[in-house]
Amino acid sequence: MEIVAMYLISLSAFTADYEVSDGERLPLAVKELGTCDLYPQSLKHNPNGRFVVVCGEGEYIIYTALAWRNRSFGSALEIVWSSEGEYAVRESTSKIKIFNKSFQEKKNIRPTFSVERIFGGSLLAMCSNDFICFYDWAECRLIQRIDVNVKNLYWADSGDLVTVAIDSSFYILKYNV
Repeated sequence: MEIVAMYLISLSAFTADYEVSDGERLPLAVKELGTCDLYPQSLKHNPNGRFVVVCGEGEYIIYTALAWRNRSFGSALEIVWSSEGEYAVRESTSKIKIFNKSFQEKKNIRPTFSVERIFGGSLLAMCSNDFICFYDWAECRLIQRIDVNVKNLYWADSGDLVTVAIDSSFYILKYNV
């Protein structure tokens, strides 16, 4: 799989006589970064933007964002970043690994429930089909369990607000550090 980067520009950067019609291709500068050894199902940048993780086919590879050099790899169904640059890997529904910023494994968690999905951010969130549990990244202590079927989770940049989206509504929660 070939990976490319595009540099988006403002249309105001064009001269006043340049018109863009609906559906027209824009002239964008494209830079080829390299290739990926797996078919990506997700691509996520870490919070500081220095690394990018590609996950797919039961594996993950972390690359440097600019030079596209391999920094780490392993088995994963899913991978998420903490707001501080650590990351968690869901290897199966019963095995979660947490790695530090230096790509060294720091915790191996075997939850007492089937983890169907994980979310990163200020806290590590693990979802079953019926509830979501929030854990701190440092000690993996349970912070809160909420009985709701989660569709998605969105953290504010400040790290103290989280939106829990479900089928027909959403909740905004405050996390007091």
